[in-house]
Amino acid sequence: MCVLIVRSRSIIGAFVAAEKRIVFPYLSLCDKRKISSFFFKKKKLTDSFTLYSMKTDQTGYASVPGLAYENQGWVTEVEGEIPNEMEGTLLRNGPAMYEREGFIKSYLDGDGMVTSVAVKDGKAYFRNKFVVTEDFDEEERTGKYIKSSIFTAEDPRPFAFGQRLFKDLLGGDISKKQNGAYNVINWGGSLCAVDYKKPYALNPDTLETIGHGNCPLSSTTHTSHYRTVTEPDGSRRLVAFINEVNWRVNHKNEDGSEHLGTTNAVFYEFDEDGKEVARRSYPYPSSYVHDLIVTENYYVLFDCPIKIDFKKTFTDYLTQNACLSELICEDTERQPLFRIFPRRGTDMTVRTAPADYWCYAYHHVNGFENDDGDIVFDTCTWDKFTLYFTDITNPNGKDNFPRMKLSRFIIDMKKYEAKHYLLSDVPCELPITSWDYTGEKYEHMYLSTSVGRKDGVNGPMQALTKCSLKTDETKLYTEEQWIPGEHKFAMEPFFVPRSGKDLDEDDGWVVALVHDARYEDSDFGGRGTEMVIIDAKKFSEGPVARLRLPKYVPYGVHGSWSPEYIAGPPKADELARLEELRKNSDGKVPISLGHKDIIQTTSKKEVEELDLRKVGAGIGGALLGITALSEMVGQMGFFQ
Repeated sequence: MCVLIVRSRSIIGAFVAAEKRIVFPYLSLCDKRKISSFFFKKKKLTDSFTLYSMKTDQTGYASVPGLAYENQGWVTEVEGEIPNEMEGTLLRNGPAMYEREGFIKSYLDGDGMVTSVAVKDGKAYFRNKFVVTEDFDEEERTGKYIKSSIFTAEDPRPFAFGQRLFKDLLGGDISKKQNGAYNVINWGGSLCAVDYKKPYALNPDTLETIGHGNCPLSSTTHTSHYRTVTEPDGSRRLVAFINEVNWRVNHKNEDGSEHLGTTNAVFYEFDEDGKEVARRSYPYPSSYVHDLIVTENYYVLFDCPIKIDFKKTFTDYLTQNACLSELICEDTERQPLFRIFPRRGTDMTVRTAPADYWCYAYHHVNGFENDDGDIVFDTCTWDKFTLYFTDITNPNGKDNFPRMKLSRFIIDMKKYEAKHYLLSDVPCELPITSWDYTGEKYEHMYLSTSVGRKDGVNGPMQALTKCSLKTDETKLYTEEQWIPGEHKFAMEPFFVPRSGKDLDEDDGWVVALVHDARYEDSDFGGRGTEMVIIDAKKFSEGPVARLRLPKYVPYGVHGSWSPEYIAGPPKADELARLEELRKNSDGKVPISLGHKDIIQTTSKKEVEELDLRKVGAGIGGALLGITALSEMVGQMGFFQ
């Protein structure tokens, strides 16, 4: 074992703060070339030499005890300084509670909890609050799960075999629980939490759930993936989409042949006031897509090669040995495809470009039209289809371990062919760029990345990495990685631009939450959560500020950065309502402003029981947002 003492905030200092010890248990595996690359190439770090325990990061999937866990308050423990010029709100959403009365659901089926950190004048205010969907509200009243879910094999409904056979498969009614757990966005005066298909409006001051259909953004049906783009006149738009798959209706191709199943892709655009200003609908052959790319003239979807597992549908699903989402599997007999949809004008022709590289792609970086009129499409590629992303969420070092790659495809818009270029083989996911460059030529991206490699096995997703390349190139010119600590695991990053004109693309900060698996002062079984702020221009130097949040926050799925300061300290109305609840409380239950302003009923005993309980890690949890998959599976053909 080799111990390295870091005493400067150089690229080596990217791993931890100055003068902290780093242990590299697998340094002996590295040859001199790799060591030289680590110490002397200031801007490039493609190989790491640690392989931290693959199980340590699993503590980030622990369920919290429900409404009694909601909290708010100033962040008082800060290492470094929050930049005074930074103003806005970090918003995160993800499953946080997945157990009731001993019934444990898969992580992705857990109830959504929105976390906000509002930053202004060098100070930060924290809130966390559950998304109270209609199903969540009913479960709180009854104290148990009622509806089945997409990612959990066990079914809480009575006579589950009959329900699944006659109601789900034969009756075509597969309505599942809405958990409001996959993203949160503040746009055009509306704050919305999103699960698969159904968004819920939230109070921007308190994060309380208002409900579905309260505003245009919460009234349409869309997934948790969206893009913000700049129009030619300088105005901004938010683009959302949904894919509805019907396997009962075959798609008729131009040559007269038929394809099993039809997909209807709907793209929505909302202006800066939150009004829907465009909607375009396209039918095309059935497929599974997850995310989208938006350019000046096109919407682009990556069509993953999948098919229905009919045998599992009528065996394992009926006997509760498979969940709904496990009824689709790889289709190795066809190529991945790019589906290209016109964004403007009267042309509604859907064009297809096959890829020359067999892969799956869920979360995309960015895309744009180059000078030749071709589409550049950057994404994170996988070599297998895994519904629960088990390579990330439950790695075992054998069958499951991170192996994603950073890829660039160039789609020839004359031949309609897509050529693949490998940008990096460092496993990566959850990419983000500056939103000011969405759909445009760009240079910098920020990702969650794997740390460590031993005998061909990559370590867990732990670090944040900044990758840079010129717009007309197919190779990175720099790859900087920052590791938060031996038992710390970074979540999805977000870019916060500085205010001002004529600034560089990377002039700003990267912010992210970090799971701390061994927090000494934890009140939740050793778990804790930090928020880090990194100067994007000095990425490898690490955070300028670390904020210790008052509560442990599970890994979560997706989120966003809002340039608007929302969900800050309580205003007069909130203070008055809280005081009224206190007056009416008997002191036996926690007080929380929730759905319909009812004092919540989660017991203190439940809080204590769940405080040290770890669930979700081994039951097919998922760190990443699979909401487009949820939509696709939720609309599967014979189920309609």
